Amino acid sequence: MIRPRLSLVPVLCLALWPTAPAAHPHIFIDAGLRLVIEDGQVTAVEVTWLYDELYTLILLEDYGLDPDLDMVLTEAEIDATLGFDLNWNSGFEGGLTLSRGEAALEVGAPEPVSLGLTEGGQLTTTHRRPVTDPGGVAPIEAQIYDAEFYIAFEMTGEMVSDGASCEANLLRADLDAAYARLEAAIEEIGGAVSAEDNFPAVGAYFADRVVFECAG
Repeated sequence: MIRPRLSLVPVLCLALWPTAPAAHPHIFIDAGLRLVIEDGQVTAVEVTWLYDELYTLILLEDYGLDPDLDMVLTEAEIDATLGFDLNWNSGFEGGLTLSRGEAALEVGAPEPVSLGLTEGGQLTTTHRRPVTDPGGVAPIEAQIYDAEFYIAFEMTGEMVSDGASCEANLLRADLDAAYARLEAAIEEIGGAVSAEDNFPAVGAYFADRVVFECAG
């Protein structure tokens, strides 16, 4: 996604992170997945992102959304803004990886599906991506992360499937190990971290995993 102008987010990050100079991540997203399965193969995936409250406020202001503060977006607002977060750049390609056993599944380009606000006032979007899956009996493993850790994803949203009965098991990241690797990576670059220029690519260490065990 485009890395937009941020004013308040780094303040939040400084308060949350044990190492203040890191000042990452800037955006916090809870992610959910819906696998579309046909004849035992994943043919598409719908990805839902729920933005944190602070970043939601920034987006609402930047895009002029919900000026009446009724927590409902009009059709005109949706039509003008749908897909705003799919214009990816800086090497970010959506953060989604799917695999079956040792084989990575090919995930295609996204198409926007929906945009809205929750009752609590958080912005949520859904996009759909085609998937090329050779099939097989191995479980399907999914991760969503930003390698640069500009965005912190948690896979705590709804994990469901259409076309097959699947049980989704969430495996949370080992944060102690992730922080240790982050500290080691910072030491390797001399302990001097620029928030955007040389922050180590540690996002994978903080990534949750979801394993889909599907019947049949």
